[in-house]
Amino acid sequence: MSGYLRKMKRQQLRANQGTMDRIVRKHEDVLRSIETVFVRAYRQLKEVDDQTCHAAIESALTGQAARDPISAMLADRLGQVHQWHREVQEADRQDALRVVARSIRNHSARRPGEIEYLAFIDLYIP
Repeated sequence: MSGYLRKMKRQQLRANQGTMDRIVRKHEDVLRSIETVFVRAYRQLKEVDDQTCHAAIESALTGQAARDPISAMLADRLGQVHQWHREVQEADRQDALRVVARSIRNHSARRPGEIEYLAFIDLYIP
């Protein structure tokens, strides 16, 4: 990789970290609401896994139909989170979804049945 490409990648990583820090600082309640949707579903349905949660976020971000019915249900619930937090701008809501998606990717390989991310956040959601 050339020096220029490395520099661009570092700048992008710093920008992403800034977005994450801003969302965590300003909208922790939105992040908690998103994670609560996932943890409640995880506790009620054995079919919910990290891959399903990530697919729900992708669906919520892109507006495309989810790949499976459980992801679709979770995507609908994520839409309700937006209704609970009407004061939050759409761009910040989408950034909050991206922060949670990044957290899923950091904690999980998102293989079918894998629940590393869900088990981690389950410790923090009452």
